[in-house]
Amino acid sequence: MSGHMGEILKIFSDWLTPIGEKDRDEVHRDGDWHESFHCWFYRHENNRTSIYFQRRSDIKKDFPDLYDITAAGHIQINESRIEGGLREVREELGLTLSEENISYSGFYKEQLQMKALNDREICHIYIFPYDEAMQLAINDEVTDVVRIDIEDFVSMISKKRKYLSAYSILNKHEIDLELHHFCPHDFNYYQHVVQAIWNTREV
Repeated sequence: MSGHMGEILKIFSDWLTPIGEKDRDEVHRDGDWHESFHCWFYRHENNRTSIYFQRRSDIKKDFPDLYDITAAGHIQINESRIEGGLREVREELGLTLSEENISYSGFYKEQLQMKALNDREICHIYIFPYDEAMQLAINDEVTDVVRIDIEDFVSMISKKRKYLSAYSILNKHEIDLELHHFCPHDFNYYQHVVQAIWNTREV
């Protein structure tokens, strides 16, 4: 969400017990563990599985213009994980989902370090079977949503292919992307997400 001034987050110990609350900017400076909600959209069709990425707008402070989680955000102090998460999906993509629509697939502790940023997140990962008939209405933090074949994505993060083709569901055209166009999540983080999506396939 935009304007982080005074956004207060719960902070956690290394053992994931809540130890207090703190301003978001200080949390990111000091490397405190805090919770976030990640919702990945996917689709199974004709033995193929797609995964959807949002393109972050160029006004974002962290990772502008890069492709990232379909919808994600921090959980605010006064909301539950589900409330906060569904709010982010509504704000970023214009979709109103309910708790029944999304499936929890566990959490992943991730640390992203850059210059003044030490972002240590307990990422709560949810997945959602997206039907493209559901129209998106993106806000100014998002510039596009693209569909990518999940096998192509796995090949790319495993360094077996240099680029892949993504399809913009908003602009209806293909785009070639390379690894550096994506947010630098851990390989194991992506593996967790891909596995969760694969687990939903009909056997």
